[in-house]
Amino acid sequence: MAYTIYGYEGNPRTRILRIIAHSQDININLSEVVPRQNLNRDALLEKFPRSRGKIPALEGDNIKLTEVPAIAHYLAKVKPGRLLGDGSLEQEAEVLSWVNWANQEMLVIMSKWFLPLIPGLARPAPYDKAAVEAGKAATLAFLDQHEAAMQSKEFLVGSDFTLADIFVAIYISRGLEWILGEEWRRQHPATMRHFRKVADWEHCKAIVPVFKQVDVEVANVDPYAA
Repeated sequence: MAYTIYGYEGNPRTRILRIIAHSQDININLSEVVPRQNLNRDALLEKFPRSRGKIPALEGDNIKLTEVPAIAHYLAKVKPGRLLGDGSLEQEAEVLSWVNWANQEMLVIMSKWFLPLIPGLARPAPYDKAAVEAGKAATLAFLDQHEAAMQSKEFLVGSDFTLADIFVAIYISRGLEWILGEEWRRQHPATMRHFRKVADWEHCKAIVPVFKQVDVEVANVDPYAA
């Protein structure tokens, strides 16, 4: 069975689904949709009205899905595996808890810092200097708490890679691309150890051979100011 993911290569949520599919040996086609560049956004809305123009979306012979946690959960169950833990209800619930935490908390908090600073978008996020500074403060406090929680963890749930590891690491990579510079990385060794473990995983490397990392955070200035 073949599936199509609507999204684009550099999008972290799209990358997550492609990594899951690769680890499950599921055939996936990528149909490019870049909402903030208005690339194929209207076609996505027509096919997936509930998406509100957001990516990714998944289409198969008998299914059409939006919302990345739901799509990830579906792909993890297409074939037997350990992406949802050891098969117990308890580990599956714990994995899904991490997934939703990363999707609804981690990425949302970080995006308040980095998203308004990304240049060259047809549909940019609104810029407000004070709001970006507040997003930065919230992000740094949030990630300090995460660093403390990662001290004794190799995998987030159980003893193997799960959706939890994929979601957390790939969302961290979005921060590393724009705002979490070399100094931050030195100060957060546990978080970076886990990130590198996922980044070096064969199924992740097949989709993202190299992750971009900034030396210093992007400056808090309006990228669209005249």
